[in-house]
Amino acid sequence: QEARFHPRLLFKIKGSVFPFACMVALPCAALAVLLKLLSSSESALDKDEAILLGIDQRSQIVGAAFSSVSFLLGFLIVFRTSQAYTRFWEGCAALCRMQGEWFDASSCLFAFCKRSK
Repeated sequence: QEARFHPRLLFKIKGSVFPFACMVALPCAALAVLLKLLSSSESALDKDEAILLGIDQRSQIVGAAFSSVSFLLGFLIVFRTSQAYTRFWEGCAALCRMQGEWFDASSCLFAFCKRSK
């Protein structure tokens, strides 16, 4: 039988990660849309008051949000990369140990086996 891919397979409930991913992503997307709508509406300060006070509230909020998201993203990337690096070298060490064990086993097998005439 030939296996065929159908987009309907992506959204099946059993064995798919898409329903869980949608449960996580959709509330985050709704929150992002809500925040965007709130930030595009008029701020609490009038524009004239903000100019007089020297405050650009929208740019301060955007700058703070960008720096916090950038820090969090950078931290997660560094953490995941270091974890992957550690796991890679643990796997290499295990592979070398396994190769040594197989070599020892095969050398013992040849050492203890005699040819009979």
